[in-house]
Amino acid sequence: MQEKTRYLLVEVEFEKPLDERTAKHLVYEAVLSFLGELGAARSGVQLKEWDEEKQNGVLKCKTSMLEETLAALAAKRFFEKKDVAIRLKKISGTIKGLNAGM
Repeated sequence: MQEKTRYLLVEVEFEKPLDERTAKHLVYEAVLSFLGELGAARSGVQLKEWDEEKQNGVLKCKTSMLEETLAALAAKRFFEKKDVAIRLKKISGTIKGLNAGM
């Protein structure tokens, strides 16, 4: 049986705009440093969409690891030796439910 997933609309505040590749690296680094390799694998975090203009994107994670994933994103304070903030805007069971916020 496949585990349910949740989609998170997040906004990144950084001193310069991030492209999709860099945003993906930021998210994976945040989750890996907070949860470790096993926790990161269990969370199943993926960057599904990224809007370079608005600096926001859609993340996918497993429902069972939702709280841990949110904590990992909130705990990320520095990226490339500069201040960064990952802010949660909305949570939904479908990507369609988030598109109103993008």
